[in-house]
Amino acid sequence: MLSPALVLVALLAVAASVAAVAAPSPKVATVGAFGAVLLAALVADPLPSAAAVVARMAGAVLGGWLVWVSLRPVTASSSRPALGWLGTSVAAGASFAIGWLAASALGTAVATVVGDGLVANVPGATLAGGSVVARAGIAAAAAIAVVAAAPVVLPRDGHRLGLGAVLLIAAAGLLGDALAPAPAEGLALALAVLTALAGAAIAGVVLGMLRTGGDLVLRDALARDAAVRHRAADDAHRGGAR
Repeated sequence: MLSPALVLVALLAVAASVAAVAAPSPKVATVGAFGAVLLAALVADPLPSAAAVVARMAGAVLGGWLVWVSLRPVTASSSRPALGWLGTSVAAGASFAIGWLAASALGTAVATVVGDGLVANVPGATLAGGSVVARAGIAAAAAIAVVAAAPVVLPRDGHRLGLGAVLLIAAAGLLGDALAPAPAEGLALALAVLTALAGAAIAGVVLGMLRTGGDLVLRDALARDAAVRHRAADDAHRGGAR
């Protein structure tokens, strides 16, 4: 059976998301974020069609490649959350466990409310049937969403903010596959296109920040303009004093 292997894939997707947030190297973080999207495409019960898997993997590879190319001039480490590797890993592990328990409770609730005879046609059917893959998918979605919260809610640089958004795409894909009563080909294609577009957007942001500021750090434009005006006023005052 593929169930144990797919649960392992879900855990690997969570580990990749941790690397996307905690790794000091922007390139390693990029591989982690888009690797999480790629691995998430495999965590489904029943398995999606080969075309759907290939589409999502192609979107992840294309998006990751675009970001990787834009990072070629970057040699220094970028910002990471204060939790570091250990704290981020603990948060991901705890969220995975909570998500697993929540998925189990949801499956029981669906089976109780709908009834065994009709459960195959409603969202959460695989959970109600006791699928460990669906539980792992929801648990991984919860863990990845929690890990992505730091760079999205408290961004320190544009690159990590974009990777946080990519991780949320991975979490959405996992959640959709776990709750859908049947494989959704349209959802797979939409996620593939969205992932590729996210990679292109991140690459554009990275190139723009490197061109204007020389690094990936997010700065407050209003504060910077105020500082420039303050210096100009001081210079004018000194000139008038002479």
